[in-house]
Amino acid sequence: MTEQTPAGHGPVAVVGMAGRFPGAADTGEFWERLTDGAEAVRRFTPQELADAGLSEDEAAAPNRVPYGADLADADLFDAGFFGITQRDARLMDPQHRVFLTCAWQALEDAGLAPGDGSGPVGVFAAGSLSTYLLANVLRSAEYADAALSYPVLLGNDKDFLATRVSYKLGLRGPSMSVQTACSSSLTAVHLACAALARGEVRAALAGGVSITFPQTSGYAYQEGGILSRDGHCRVFDAQSAGTVKGNGCGVVVLKRLEDALADGDRIYAVVRGTAVNNDGSDKIGFTAPGPAGQQACIEVALAASGVPADAVGYVETHGTGTAVGDPLELGALAAAYRAAGGPAPGCLIGSVKANIGHLDAAAGVTGLIKAALALHHQTVPPQINFTEPNPLLNAAGLPFTVPAAAVDRTGNPLRAAAVSSFGLGGTNAHAVLEVAPLVAELSATEPGTRFPVVLTAKDEEALTASARALRDALTGTEDAAAVRDIAYTLYTGRSRMPVGHAFTAATADELRAGLDALLDGGAPNGELPTAQWTFGPARKVSLPGHPLRPERHWIAPDAPRREAPAAPAPEPAAAGDGLLERVIAVLESHLGMDQIAPDDDYYDLGGDSMLAVEIVSSLRDLFGVALDIDEFEQLRTPDQMAGWLRGALSGSASRHSGITRIREGEGRTTYLVHPAGGTNFLYFKLAAHSRSAMPLAALSFPSDPARQPATLRDLAALYVERIRSEQPEGPYRLGGYSFGGNVAFEMALQLQQAGQEVEHLVMLDTHVPESYVGGHVDAEDFEAAFPLLLESAALEDTDPQALLDRGFLAVWQHNHDLLKGYYPDRRFAGDIVLLQAEQAEGTALLDALRITARDKSLWQQHITGQLSVTKVPGDHFSMFDDGDPVTRLGAAFDEAVALYDGER
Repeated sequence: MTEQTPAGHGPVAVVGMAGRFPGAADTGEFWERLTDGAEAVRRFTPQELADAGLSEDEAAAPNRVPYGADLADADLFDAGFFGITQRDARLMDPQHRVFLTCAWQALEDAGLAPGDGSGPVGVFAAGSLSTYLLANVLRSAEYADAALSYPVLLGNDKDFLATRVSYKLGLRGPSMSVQTACSSSLTAVHLACAALARGEVRAALAGGVSITFPQTSGYAYQEGGILSRDGHCRVFDAQSAGTVKGNGCGVVVLKRLEDALADGDRIYAVVRGTAVNNDGSDKIGFTAPGPAGQQACIEVALAASGVPADAVGYVETHGTGTAVGDPLELGALAAAYRAAGGPAPGCLIGSVKANIGHLDAAAGVTGLIKAALALHHQTVPPQINFTEPNPLLNAAGLPFTVPAAAVDRTGNPLRAAAVSSFGLGGTNAHAVLEVAPLVAELSATEPGTRFPVVLTAKDEEALTASARALRDALTGTEDAAAVRDIAYTLYTGRSRMPVGHAFTAATADELRAGLDALLDGGAPNGELPTAQWTFGPARKVSLPGHPLRPERHWIAPDAPRREAPAAPAPEPAAAGDGLLERVIAVLESHLGMDQIAPDDDYYDLGGDSMLAVEIVSSLRDLFGVALDIDEFEQLRTPDQMAGWLRGALSGSASRHSGITRIREGEGRTTYLVHPAGGTNFLYFKLAAHSRSAMPLAALSFPSDPARQPATLRDLAALYVERIRSEQPEGPYRLGGYSFGGNVAFEMALQLQQAGQEVEHLVMLDTHVPESYVGGHVDAEDFEAAFPLLLESAALEDTDPQALLDRGFLAVWQHNHDLLKGYYPDRRFAGDIVLLQAEQAEGTALLDALRITARDKSLWQQHITGQLSVTKVPGDHFSMFDDGDPVTRLGAAFDEAVALYDGER
């Protein structure tokens, strides 16, 4: 083996954790079952084997072992909470869904609010092969031919496990999938610790997930394989014959220890050192264990940790329960610790695989969670399925003890523990943990000191459930310090959501009374404190998280294909022609839901602009009509879509005016110009979160390439002509997002030159003209940048070929070229309100499109009036995200137009 130099990463605190394991819905239940010595591996019933697709002969085969450790409710997921459509939730591998959910819950456990401005958070995630893709999705009639479609791949491929979490939770640190087989998730912890040491992140999520489908099929035993002949994992035991497949997920939240202490975080344990290496060729085969490599990895981790080897009183081993693998592992472990002067006398060892099976990519982090909880609770769980040592262990010569019962270490404190995880293929990982540091008691709060109790949720029902859960958790809470810590955790450690309720409390009784007032029927006041509150020394405490409402999202293998209806007759009847039913079938297929009603609103059903591209294509192909996105934007319900299609088929459909009605209302209309992509769906979303009474309309980009203007001034002139045909005289009200703001600005100049008044101009994160000067982007470079556009605009779940087929890229490039060739020739005589994203746009996309990031306050140089800037959450694209971003964007828009709201 080559010499390795230890490189410590400094102490890293484990401040949060979450998980789902066989027989345990969370880490609390997991710990209880471990200390109780429970085994989640079970025998599957004949019906479960049949449901898993086994024939009677297969189930009765002599080598069939009908055992495993399945994960309950793996098909359930709260898609609405995470803003995921029903269709995408069905397509998504449950591994991705479970990991996303656990990542959110781990952040809640840590009291770390995503996007709170405290610094970037990284995601280091590991997942197993998507058997859901292979066994379910591609074996269904619905998706049998969709192996290479983007929605299918994005929902199932490992590459998108971590980045989906970063996108959905708004996390901006490094985000990567880590794949080293069985050691993946402990390797992910190693990489997260290194990122913290380099200062790349303020905190990191690290973990893994492994769920194999079908879960209840058992396995075919092979002599000499790693799977057990009797369906039980007997680590270190004389009867050991292999491991059993388990299913589950584990995630931890990590912070530098100094930051965790400064933030008042609860600390489960401290990671003092980690190491990762590979066996290389120094072993008998690719899949064989390499004891020399394992020993070298352990030695480097110990040296990097600075923890004396004789302080390590518990080691969570890789421990697969194979007759040869266990002795090799313990031999390497003993050699490494003895060489460093340890371990502690009577050092205990164990392996969680006996309880829940082998969790593959999630195995390492699961062992880390067990070791951290052992330090936190000062208890080592019993090692089940152990009666007599494997004779190959040479147990008498090893410095380790296998605990037959739970060992309470409060009288003889457990100072440090370690975790091993070794991957098939030779990547070894080892981590050394230390007990959390003692923290001095906090001083009591001054009597009468009041603290803000802030509750927010996705909706009123969830807010009530959160309040009830918190009220139940307050049983026995009396001291004011607890009120301070609860308030501090809620205020600093929870994300702000659309529905809120706040009050102040100085005592536990006042806290209970405030919650009771809401639970007794009081309306949420929605008044959240805006000032910075001073809590003094405070600590984060464990509190109930946001309630989730999981529903079943599932694609079963061999599901019947929904056949497309036959092409319509050339002259369909008007009423009973079945056309409405065909439209509904198309919508249900693309939205992934059943029983859509004729008057259901497309946007309320979760539809968006990118899904509309696919639906429009389907309707065009099905009915043979020239349906455009412009037309579809106005067709809100299946009834309206069917009515338009009837008109198109009969030749009586009216041509789109180029102006799409977003919202009816009172007073003069505000005309909004589309962004560079040419569609206006984001404005429907904005309108849904705006309480203004002002009518809104959107200008649509010409769908006919022959009618597309060659300059931005020509485009603005076309749009001025459109709005003046509808409203001949001013005052005019204009606005636009991104590119749309630039066009609206030129429209305002042209209207003023024609002697018309423009009374307000609202821009949504529009770059100044100086940003586009220089650096033309040709067609080849623009196509190469297309994946960055999709990623930045969160369109990864959309098939890019569908966008190309519908001309989306061509429109985007055309409009970008217009911007590159435009600079205002005079100043606007008026004011601008700029709703500016708080977070900077990604530099990769800006560089690819030759856009120079400039301070948007430069708009002041282009106007004679006042530039008013209001910051809104998110970046250039995520400012429209569901939840807090779009809610606050809607409120900011209302404030911008409040002076003119309702005026005629």
